[in-house]
Amino acid sequence: MISKFFTAVTFWRLGVLAFLVAGWEIVAVTGVIRTFWISSPSLILERFVDMAIDGEIWFHLYITLEEAVAGLIIGSLVGVALGLLTGVSRRLGPVIEPFIIALNSLPRVALGPLLVMYVGIGFASKFFLAFSLVVVPVMLNTYEGIRSVDQTLINVMRVLQSSRWQLFVKLLLPNSLSWIISSMRSAVSFSIIGAIVGEFISAQAGIGFLIDRASGAFDTTGIMVPLFVLMILAFSLDRLIVSWGNYLLRWRKQELE
Repeated sequence: MISKFFTAVTFWRLGVLAFLVAGWEIVAVTGVIRTFWISSPSLILERFVDMAIDGEIWFHLYITLEEAVAGLIIGSLVGVALGLLTGVSRRLGPVIEPFIIALNSLPRVALGPLLVMYVGIGFASKFFLAFSLVVVPVMLNTYEGIRSVDQTLINVMRVLQSSRWQLFVKLLLPNSLSWIISSMRSAVSFSIIGAIVGEFISAQAGIGFLIDRASGAFDTTGIMVPLFVLMILAFSLDRLIVSWGNYLLRWRKQELE
């Protein structure tokens, strides 16, 4: 198990990370760039430990995680369902595709103040903002995954007298899985952005609230700590989706073998 973990790639990744952290610390300690502007790894670690011990960072992380994950899951489910529906339907897809593209071009972050007006400053406004950033990209990727199926394969299935359900389950859905998983990996950052922007607009708790409070006090270290926590959160969610995707697409590896 240990030998599998410490591969050459892992070794170089850890080396690059150590080099970046050490270089940052040296630049900050020697005063090449003042810690007021960039803080330092040691200061960030010290502040994180303090916030972790008193539970402050975990409380605010839970609030943001709840908003972002809810938006990610519900947005992905709705996006996949709509993408499959429009992709399979010969009439519905071409009709509503221009409207979906137009909706996707809308800067939905700008809808934040409207959402606060409609549903208040609580969980709902952050959830809907995260949901709106997730649902359209997932829908478009699912739709393109369905449409990208080789027409020759579809014709072969029809020659074999496959039903529409068999065509969907055996060909269209498996082909779109990689598109769906790819869109969900991008949706992770979108959902977190939605939750954070919502907290910037109006919130009394959450990682966005911490960042906004620290920026008002010109506290660079206070800004860096929640930013790194968000980075670790996004990376962890991405790895979870990748593992889930590898499990769902394991049949591809079996075919190659």
